[in-house]
Amino acid sequence: MRRAPVTEPYKLPSNLSLDQAAPLREALLALRGAPLEIDASDVERLSGPCFQVLAAARKTWESDEQPFVFTAASPAFDKGLVLMGATAWISAQEDRLP
Repeated sequence: MRRAPVTEPYKLPSNLSLDQAAPLREALLALRGAPLEIDASDVERLSGPCFQVLAAARKTWESDEQPFVFTAASPAFDKGLVLMGATAWISAQEDRLP
């Protein structure tokens, strides 16, 4: 069953600390089956576990042949990616929403 496309980007919370990994996973799984735009413009902290959830979600959307893109990223989100050695993770996305 295909879900209708999400019309608004999913806005990540400002604090993506360790205790937010499970709720983030559940929230993203609830959106599975449709193209997903993510707004990371309010992120002030990105933990390793939350990055892993986002990376796994990206792979899931990829395997479902659905777009998974970031529409915005805060400097703190970008810095978190740098600290984890994942600087090319967002910029390498080739799958853009139509």
